[in-house]
Amino acid sequence: MRGIFFKPQSRVAAAQQLTNSPWILLACAIIFSFSFSGCASVSAENSADPAAAKISVVPSVVDFKAVVVGQKNSQTVKVTNSSSTSINLKSLHVSGTGFSLSSAKVPVLLAPGSHVDLSVVFAPSTAAKATGSLVISTVDLETPVSVPLSGAGEKTTPALTLSPASVNFGTRGVKSSTPQSVVLTNTGNISLSISSIIVSNPAFSVSGISKGVSLSPDQKLEFQVWFHPTAAGQASTTISVDSSAGLAPVKLPVAGSASSSAPSTPGAASPHSVTLNWSDNSGSARGFYVYRGEAPGGPFKRLDHAKLETTSYKDADVVSGGHYYYVVTAVGDSDSESAYSNEVAVEVPSN
Repeated sequence: MRGIFFKPQSRVAAAQQLTNSPWILLACAIIFSFSFSGCASVSAENSADPAAAKISVVPSVVDFKAVVVGQKNSQTVKVTNSSSTSINLKSLHVSGTGFSLSSAKVPVLLAPGSHVDLSVVFAPSTAAKATGSLVISTVDLETPVSVPLSGAGEKTTPALTLSPASVNFGTRGVKSSTPQSVVLTNTGNISLSISSIIVSNPAFSVSGISKGVSLSPDQKLEFQVWFHPTAAGQASTTISVDSSAGLAPVKLPVAGSASSSAPSTPGAASPHSVTLNWSDNSGSARGFYVYRGEAPGGPFKRLDHAKLETTSYKDADVVSGGHYYYVVTAVGDSDSESAYSNEVAVEVPSN
């Protein structure tokens, strides 16, 4: 590397003296080649961007990927002062359609080692790709720092699906109550709210789903469809679930039949019974009453028995294939009753 510092006069003299020697001329050319290479290396080191050594930006590139039109997504960019002196961030600028900064306050004085979190927001208005940048500049940085931004607007596609696509209860006993589980899934890319559930045949009902329930994209909701026939014969209907997005309602065909040959009324022969056990948390109850219903939430009817002095009860008056709901009340002084306990659901086997 010493050849870099030859004086111009000595270079000319050397060239004049060695014109008759091609090998020496070649060596001289190599020396000068190395000299220029060394000078370029020094120059590159001296021209390094001072801003890169003063602040650290994580992530260095922000990609929002796909965001539904009309909605927004945000990502945090962490800016850290990596230098030994304070830096005053005076200017933050975001460019590009749909990109913005949320709650960014400048100027911000960053002490050595401290950081500030910037929230970059992408809210596309059209279904198209978008690019932009977050530019951080201040007098403490010789050149601004630019963070590339990218994202894409995605068209709104609301959708609901039901699984299974239909329900058949087969043959059940008259006045029995039988559930089947159904899963409602939001298969679209926006949140949806249930606006109505329509069941037109009183032999069927639903539980576990109600108006106003909201589902996020990919969220599932399991609910129950009930068949509780009151007379023998075939029954069918179509359950309609509507959403707030203006979609066509999703429909669930349901069917079943009832037979009077199966046990159908309380007191009919049944090999099954239901045993209930509970706890007296207050310790001051004078007795208990047990109530039973045939639908979630009631109405409940008190079972015909005297006030119980124990915390258990056996209900042998059940129907094969029936589905029952039980609650218990505590009886205090002057025969005052407490509110209902939590509800317990019991399905009686059909054989």
